[in-house]
Amino acid sequence: MQTVELAEAKSRLGELVESLNPGDEIIIEKNHKPVARLLPTDSSRAPRPLREFAGKFRPLPQAEQDNLKLHDKAWCDPNR
Repeated sequence: MQTVELAEAKSRLGELVESLNPGDEIIIEKNHKPVARLLPTDSSRAPRPLREFAGKFRPLPQAEQDNLKLHDKAWCDPNR
């Protein structure tokens, strides 16, 4: 695992992307705190089955659902 400051990552993004190999990971930090992770795509990896996400999400209570509005084809909180 390699870490790179954000300013350096901005100037070297192409080089960093080209250097990625399967299993590599580059952590991008801002002020020495991790803010992003750069990973290579792995086209051979099978999609994760939906059952892996079972129980990790819960529906919103009806009162919260009633406050949502359709915005740009996605439901969102109008108060944000």
